[in-house]
Amino acid sequence: MHITQEYYQSLHFIPLSVLLENYSEEFITNLCQTFQCNKNKDLENFIKDKHKAISFEKRNITKTYLYISDNKKIIAYFTIALNVLDTTNISKSTVKKMDGIDKNRSEIACFLIAQLGKSDTCSYLIGSAILQDAIDTITEASQIIGGRIIVLDAINHKKVIHFYEKHHFVNLEPNLDKENIKMYYPLYLET
Repeated sequence: MHITQEYYQSLHFIPLSVLLENYSEEFITNLCQTFQCNKNKDLENFIKDKHKAISFEKRNITKTYLYISDNKKIIAYFTIALNVLDTTNISKSTVKKMDGIDKNRSEIACFLIAQLGKSDTCSYLIGSAILQDAIDTITEASQIIGGRIIVLDAINHKKVIHFYEKHHFVNLEPNLDKENIKMYYPLYLET
């Protein structure tokens, strides 16, 4: 584990917006091509397609944070955004817990972890650190503007679901037949 922490600390944590302010779009597009993830092509395509990560960043739809190695390759990244959670199939008690006021709320404003993952080129276990950085980044925003929950759609694999549950995410959709499972993380402490 010590080597993993050293490796994680050696990576350069850079918001995509900072790169866009300081480098040409061509340079950034080429940098984005260094990310490889055969396990999750959606994760790979989002960062590589200039009409997604770069375009969404420029239009202030999402915010992407990159982990770049000394040899100028993207090792990992996460993308966050604002979202609205449809509560149609969620229990009333869970809705009240997430909303904080109303058990009949049909939609709840939330933060979204839209993308989170590491490159196939990274053999170190840095997923927990990346997830914690995403939570910390969102927590900072929630302290300024409010907000009670983080939501994500986890790939429906036992190992992935367990990873998020280990980090205090709660499964909102126990249907095992779905490709993705919606999960949430409370940003608040019950009083």
